Amino acid sequence: MKCRQPDFWEWQERQKRISGGLFFFVFLFYFLTSGLISAAVLFGVGLFSPGFNFWENAVFLPYLTFLLVLTGLLTFINFRQAKKAGVNFILQRLKAYPPAPEDRYHLTFQNVLEEMRLAAGVPAVKGYIVPSRNINSFSLNGPGNQPIISVTEGLLAEASRDELQAAVAHEMSHILRGDTHLLTLVCSLVSFYERLVSSLERETEEGSDDVLWSRSKRGTIHPLLSLAGWLSLSLMSFLSLLVTRQRELLADATAVEFSRDPLALGRIIYKAHVANSFLGDFSLYTPLFLVPPDSREITDSLPSKLFNTHPPVLTRLRILAAMAQKSVGELIAEVREREALREKARLQARASEEIGAPEPQWSTEAGWFQPGVDSQEEKIWLVKSGRGWGGPYSLSSLLAQPGFSPGTRVKNIKDNREGRAGEFASIRSALNRLFRHQAIDPQRVDKCPQCGRELTETFYEGVKIKVCPYCRGKLVALEAMDKILARREVGFSFLLQAKAKKIKENMASLSLAKKQALAKPVSSCPQCGLQMMVKPFNYQLLLPVYKCYHCSLVWFPADELEILQFLAEQKDGG
Repeated sequence: MKCRQPDFWEWQERQKRISGGLFFFVFLFYFLTSGLISAAVLFGVGLFSPGFNFWENAVFLPYLTFLLVLTGLLTFINFRQAKKAGVNFILQRLKAYPPAPEDRYHLTFQNVLEEMRLAAGVPAVKGYIVPSRNINSFSLNGPGNQPIISVTEGLLAEASRDELQAAVAHEMSHILRGDTHLLTLVCSLVSFYERLVSSLERETEEGSDDVLWSRSKRGTIHPLLSLAGWLSLSLMSFLSLLVTRQRELLADATAVEFSRDPLALGRIIYKAHVANSFLGDFSLYTPLFLVPPDSREITDSLPSKLFNTHPPVLTRLRILAAMAQKSVGELIAEVREREALREKARLQARASEEIGAPEPQWSTEAGWFQPGVDSQEEKIWLVKSGRGWGGPYSLSSLLAQPGFSPGTRVKNIKDNREGRAGEFASIRSALNRLFRHQAIDPQRVDKCPQCGRELTETFYEGVKIKVCPYCRGKLVALEAMDKILARREVGFSFLLQAKAKKIKENMASLSLAKKQALAKPVSSCPQCGLQMMVKPFNYQLLLPVYKCYHCSLVWFPADELEILQFLAEQKDGG
């Protein structure tokens, strides 16, 4: 299945032809639907007005001119809106973001993107990451016709470098063949009508029956707009189905020309098919994806051919395996063999007892293990709570209280002074520093909340974190946790696994997890100095962790990050 690679100018001309053809198709659709509806209305008027003749030139020609102008205007606005905001809307719905320069996995993706861009002869390609642990990728045509290739965190975590190259090459081939341009336009138009229909439905639900005009509007205007929206949404969805399933096979073949490795592409397609390629309830965007979420249900039957934009995964695997003179069974066996080797190659994380790390020495003063704690951390503050006073609190604990503001009523028991929080200089100064994203006490920035030692920067699962070299505690950005839980560079010793299983038994329910959270000592954020909240990590992983919502950071005492990661892998069946 040899495919000639188009050059840049052919690529641009193909995009223009696709845009023009789709514009004409949408124009024709609007013209026919608007014409039929308006003509029916005018014929209805003619029934009640015997002197009215729709076919007279004085009526028909102005009507036809108005219809052509209106249809052209609607189509132009529709296309302009789709091109201007459609791609951004799709990226926002999928929560995609640019690669982080300090993330090793993201850096690898950027390097592969550049390699495949040069191989394909495309001037510039922008990369995006979808924060999903599932395995998939897609391409879009961004503003200014700049191509966009996006991959999930799950694909970055599970794909070897050659498999990542193959997935990017597949998306690059869609860009060169014009599939991306067409599907981006269609999906952008779909998103426009999707937003129109959902906004009308939401407005109807939130409307008030007490207002006569609102009731009248919902009874007349909304049904017509909703009907128009649903018809257009159905049309755009149907347009995506008109794209032949052969395009995926052609894109696979072109990708092999770029990457020179058909088995790598077959392996990543099989991994996505077997693991999970679901990216949320975005069925309208399914034609964009490397592997559709319903890939297990796609067959070679006639209904499947009519209503699916992708061929069966087995068909794709059979063709790719044949390119390397292999069978599908041999390809699958290679996937399993590589997974077994990868499991053996994982770095072994050991428990603190195994490496001789000291036992945590928590301070009684807001988590700071430092002799001579200054007056700011003394528990001298009370806060008005209902009819009584709550506390005493240290300053960092006081500022972390829910709903705390300069107007909150507080009392300093050391000076025996009561008033609003904003009236105390120490509180004003601390709030001002927090507002400027500075620490309450600059001397305590990047100090371990357990032992007071200086935190050092390192990498864990390709993500930059801070670690205490003395007690092995770790400070991680909240947004990086999905990456760490998806990636599997680190393995776990038998002692760590035993500790994790014991913790899991002690947290069989949310109520038990809350009891475990209350038993943990208080701790201050190493970044801002506020007292961190002790909460279960999430409702699936109930391990209590220290969270600073002001800085969006998580603090893990020794072994707890590894334990959380092990529990996540067990939950995923790893």
